[in-house]
This record gives sequence, C-alpha cells and structure tokens, in this order.
Amino acid sequence: MRLLLLPIALLTASPTPAGAQAFMFETGTTLLAKCRNKAPEYALACTAYIVGVVDGIRKDMFIGRARPVCWPDRMSADDARKTVIAYLERWPDQRKAPASVLVSVALNERWPCTK
Repeated sequence: MRLLLLPIALLTASPTPAGAQAFMFETGTTLLAKCRNKAPEYALACTAYIVGVVDGIRKDMFIGRARPVCWPDRMSADDARKTVIAYLERWPDQRKAPASVLVSVALNERWPCTK
C-alpha cells in the first residue's frame, strides 16, 4: 500500500521553485539541431514537433484557453517549419527558451494580428 502512495505524492509535489529552470523536452537549441540535420528522420522529427505545437495551440483556441492567432487557416507544415527555422537562426539568444513558445512567437511574428 505504501508503494502506491509514493508515486501519487510525487505527482502532487510542489512545482519547480522560483528561479529554477523547468524541465522541457525541447528547447530552441535542440529543435534547431534536429531541423538542420540532413537525415530524413530528423527532418521529420523537426516538422512533426512544430506541427504538434501548432495543433496544440489551435486546440487551446478551440476550447477557449488561448487567444486567437492570425496564422493562415491552411498553413502548410513546410511553411511553418521554414518560419520557425528562420526565427531560430535570426535570434540565437532566444534558443534556450522552450521550443513550443518559440514556435508560437515565430508564427506570430510572421503573421501578426493587425485588428
């Protein structure tokens, strides 16, 4: 019985202390490394990650948890990937940030809301 309670206690532990860096699967640095790699599996991983972030943001918009964006409705995966890579190459000082945030920032920079 105690073994079952330990994982639950770990899941309910307090979040990362202020000032400490939170764990992230992907940073701008690691995403750009995948995107620059010539091996097809890395190109696929790069595009899949970016498309997943886009889908996640659009899902959050759909359920009312995110503000609307002005990205094209039919934005291609290739266009999103090129936009993100260009942003990461242009702003190397931003690459330590979570890649999911940088995907959003890159797309919002390319397609800002003007309304």
